Amino acid sequence: MHTCYFQSFFGWGGGWLGMFLTVIVLVLAVCLISRLLTRKRCNFDRRDSLNILKHRLASGEITQEEYEKLKNVI
Repeated sequence: MHTCYFQSFFGWGGGWLGMFLTVIVLVLAVCLISRLLTRKRCNFDRRDSLNILKHRLASGEITQEEYEKLKNVI
């Protein structure tokens, strides 16, 4: 005779406690993965913006002072 208090959840003992800990681990994993993916994407966007800014400076569209101001904004 097993009661629901001693059943395991994904191999973890403790019934509800095991289920609660599993859910927490899954949520933390999803948060970590999403943070890593968005950080990389933002970095690429910043590099693209800097390349455009450098091109505008080289072509004479903006001055060196404007370049420095916009670079600090990015």
